[in-house]
Amino acid sequence: MTFALIAASSVLVVLLTFVWAREFRLRRALQSLLARIFTQWRNTHEATEPDPKHHDAHDRAYFGNDRRM
Repeated sequence: MTFALIAASSVLVVLLTFVWAREFRLRRALQSLLARIFTQWRNTHEATEPDPKHHDAHDRAYFGNDRRM
């Protein structure tokens, strides 16, 4: 009885270790993929972003004293 309990516990520990390692590896792969996607998105949008001098007019139009309320 004791031997079966120890064997079952050992098998469970080994299986959980493999599952944890796989989950950790998949999470790291997902983080890497998301980092590449965000970098690509950021590079694309920075290349098409207008000059900073246009931001001032845009900011004033949306965040200035808006009396239309």
